Amino acid sequence: MSQVLFDTPIYNPTLWVIAAIIFILAYNYLTKESWKNLPPGPPALPLIGSLPFLGWLDIREPLRKLARKYGDVFTIYLGPTRVVILNGYDAIWDAFVKHANVFSGRPNNYISKKLTKGHGILSSDGPFWREQRRYSLHILRDFGFGRPILEQRILEEIHFLMTELDKNIGKPFYPQPLLQMSVANVIMAILFGHRMDYEAPAFIEYMEIINRTFKVIGNNGIINIFPAVRFLPGDIFGLKQLEKDFDYMRSIYKQKISERKQGGKECKERSDFVTVYLEKIQEEKDVKDSSFTEEQLLGLCLDLFAAGTETTSATLTWAIIFLSLNQDVQDEISEEIDRLIGNKTLPSMHHRLNLPFTEACILEIQRLSDIIPLGAPHAVTEDVQFRGYFIPRGTVVLPNMYSVHMDPELWPEPEKFKPGRFLDKGKKVDKRELIPFSVGKRVCLGESLAKTELFLYLTSMMRRFRFRLAPGYPKPNMKGHPGVTNVPKRFHVVVEARSQT
Repeated sequence: MSQVLFDTPIYNPTLWVIAAIIFILAYNYLTKESWKNLPPGPPALPLIGSLPFLGWLDIREPLRKLARKYGDVFTIYLGPTRVVILNGYDAIWDAFVKHANVFSGRPNNYISKKLTKGHGILSSDGPFWREQRRYSLHILRDFGFGRPILEQRILEEIHFLMTELDKNIGKPFYPQPLLQMSVANVIMAILFGHRMDYEAPAFIEYMEIINRTFKVIGNNGIINIFPAVRFLPGDIFGLKQLEKDFDYMRSIYKQKISERKQGGKECKERSDFVTVYLEKIQEEKDVKDSSFTEEQLLGLCLDLFAAGTETTSATLTWAIIFLSLNQDVQDEISEEIDRLIGNKTLPSMHHRLNLPFTEACILEIQRLSDIIPLGAPHAVTEDVQFRGYFIPRGTVVLPNMYSVHMDPELWPEPEKFKPGRFLDKGKKVDKRELIPFSVGKRVCLGESLAKTELFLYLTSMMRRFRFRLAPGYPKPNMKGHPGVTNVPKRFHVVVEARSQT
């Protein structure tokens, strides 16, 4: 009897598999909302979407090929998640500036919401994000963003970096960890009013966690695409370790915030971000549903430290690679600094106008290093008609910064390091198509800080040292580690002291 029952069509496993496939295909078709004229794109397969067409490790070139086929605005599916890719400067500017109110949301993905718990400003949006961003920028400007007080803090930290570089003269070494710690200390001073010793075990451990966090997030888009994989046995994707690391970082910041709450002379002088924000929390303690809370302050500290450390230190690391590979460029920077600053005066931001070649080199380093190739993910906050296409509310939008910074129509021979792109008759020329900090309402909060750091760090290093590729070691890999950020792969240089005349 049972055999007869299972031989009937309704119990036939093959039919159930076919029915399931038909259902998935139908669902996939419906979720595309193709009748509403979505941007075109490659086929979307059941469950996995467009993944087979994107390349598994580095999607920069596959996206460029898709843009040639489908245009500057096209749709891909990362599993079931619909993503619109913006390619080229015009499309990105059109979306993020001309349609800023619609394109300034953030996607509700698993990793960001799980780790941030809805706090901070990187993953939030709406009125909460606007209020927190506005006040955070107000504090940062008070602490010197674009003013001499910030410059002084950076130069104080650069002094410690110079001492460490002196210790490495003549020895092959990998400069990234040292640069990262130095930049991290600038953020540390802004947030908490003090720096940490490079050799302090707690600082070393913390930076290891930061690196591990970026690596895990960069390698684990699959968790955002298929959140259910977190239930697999073990910790294949490192998510459990990631959550532990974030809990550890929160505990560190909670301790530091507690120390600022206990007061002291420096706290009364409002010498750091945390102290001023704590005052705001106290001011709004009786305001119903105030967005100013200690949990939000904790999220801001995590955002500012991670974002402000990783991108700038990665750019400086790329700078050492490009200059080591182009000794003639390094010579010209050093000569310009010697001629216009000399060896008895520390570099200062007021020297920028007098160092056009150095400034042009910084811009070219930012273009070619392309630190965040796909920018930060956005989401549309309402249904929108954009460039003749319909984009439904909640759609994830990725700006393909790589397509801008490697566009041969904007930058002839884009793969080559040519600072002259940013010079005209010996004067630096800013080009609006260079957008390492993005554009629009979501432009990087720390843009002013990053520009100041890049100039002061590079001029200080070029004034004192020369960098060469270490003999006997492989040449640097120019593709980097494309993830959340495009960090250089490990390489070795030799630092030499420049003769001071």
